[in-house]
Amino acid sequence: MSVNLDNVDPEVIAKYALDRLPLNRASTPTADLLDLRHTRAIVTGGGGEGLGNATCHRLAEQGTRVAVIDVFADAAEKAASDLAERWGVDVLAIAADVGNPDQVSAAVERTTAAWGGVDLLVNNAGGSGAIKPSGDRVSQHGGFAEMEDDDLLGVVRVNLIGAMLMTKAVLMPMIAAGHGRIINVASEGGKISVDGLAVYNACKSGVIGFTRNIARDYGKSGIAVTCVCPGIMVSERTIRTLSQPGAKGLASLESTFPRVTIGRCSVPDEVASVIAFLASDAGSYVNGTAVSVGGGMAD
Repeated sequence: MSVNLDNVDPEVIAKYALDRLPLNRASTPTADLLDLRHTRAIVTGGGGEGLGNATCHRLAEQGTRVAVIDVFADAAEKAASDLAERWGVDVLAIAADVGNPDQVSAAVERTTAAWGGVDLLVNNAGGSGAIKPSGDRVSQHGGFAEMEDDDLLGVVRVNLIGAMLMTKAVLMPMIAAGHGRIINVASEGGKISVDGLAVYNACKSGVIGFTRNIARDYGKSGIAVTCVCPGIMVSERTIRTLSQPGAKGLASLESTFPRVTIGRCSVPDEVASVIAFLASDAGSYVNGTAVSVGGGMAD
């Protein structure tokens, strides 16, 4: 695209940020737009078998240096080792609880000390893998009136407060650098009601609102903030739920699956691929929105 700004009043250029337009974009190959070789990323909840791990692999495939944060040290270490072996990228394995401000700050400081900054944060920690301060998994399914207080607080602490703490910790380095991407993992449940998931879905609605507001506050600083909303993802944990008659999670599955217009569940990589797109220059003009990746569940 050829645009000559020589005859445009400097005040107009400044007012509409015309000097920030990616004018050479049309001549850039798509493969180069998707290239993430110069990106330094933090992915929370990156260990284990689900979306966080799938996201780490999609980012690493494009050359991203990945700091894998997980509450379980062995999960973070295994994921980082697998990434380095498969994709040959620089990795960090960091054990941290995203609901603990001191541990969050230490994790971000370790990453910036190792790589000189952070370009991308993927706030993925939470979901059915959320952990209480005691180390036990939360129980987030079931009626709200019967929910234990420590489960309620645990769900909020990881799924909403954790995303806020991680975002706060990376914002100053990103503002100083003049660029950055933050991708929050919300849920289709943050847009609709689902049986037996009141607290979790309220958190995800909060993540969507948080995304919109941080995007508005920091977009002009060169920081794009978006969120993705998965629907029903199949993992080993899902299969275990399906094989246990009467399991608490079955109520939410039974109420949501009929809404999925594509007619099937998803696998984590289908969401991870969208995250990789949003992290790249191919997704450079997406900001402040909640991208549905739920097979039509919330539409």
